[in-house]
Amino acid sequence: MEYLKDWLKTILYMNVLLLVCDSLIRNTKYENYLRFFSGFLMMLCLVKPLIDVAGAGQYMDASYILNQMKNEWHIIEESEDLSKMKKDIQDEYEQTIQKQVKRLAASFFIEATKIRVRWESEGDAIKSLRVEGRESGEEGKTPQIHEFREALTEVYDLESGNIDIKIRD
Repeated sequence: MEYLKDWLKTILYMNVLLLVCDSLIRNTKYENYLRFFSGFLMMLCLVKPLIDVAGAGQYMDASYILNQMKNEWHIIEESEDLSKMKKDIQDEYEQTIQKQVKRLAASFFIEATKIRVRWESEGDAIKSLRVEGRESGEEGKTPQIHEFREALTEVYDLESGNIDIKIRD
C-alpha cells in the first residue's frame, strides 16, 4: 500500500513539474522537444512498478553508477597529481641528502662520488644508503670509514647494516 502511495505521489509531482515547464516553454521552438521529453518521463513513471517487479530497477540506476565511476576517476586523477607531487618532493629530498652526505664525507677525508638512497615502500623514510667514493687526497689523512658510518647512522637514524660504504683507491 505504501508503495502505491509513493508511486502516485511521483506521478502527481512529475505531472505538476511538467505542466509548469510546459507553461514556461509554450509557443517556443522547444515546445515539441519538451512534449516528447515529458511524455517519455511520464511513461517511465507509469511503468516503474512493472520495472521493479521484473527486477530491472538496477538497470535504471546506470546513470548513478556512471556518475559514481566518473567521481572515482576524478579522485584517481587527483591522486596521480598528488603522487607526482610526492615524487618531486622525494627527489628534492634525495638531492639534499646527497649534498649532506658529500659534505659529511669530506669531514671524514672521503670524496663521495656516488650516493644512492633507497626508500621504504611508502617512500616516507630512508631504507638504506650506499656511498661510493675515494680518499680525499689530503696528505697524511686516511679515510675514517667507521666514524663516517656512525655519523650516518645518527644523522639519518639508520642501522649500520643499512649503510654501505665503498672506498676505492
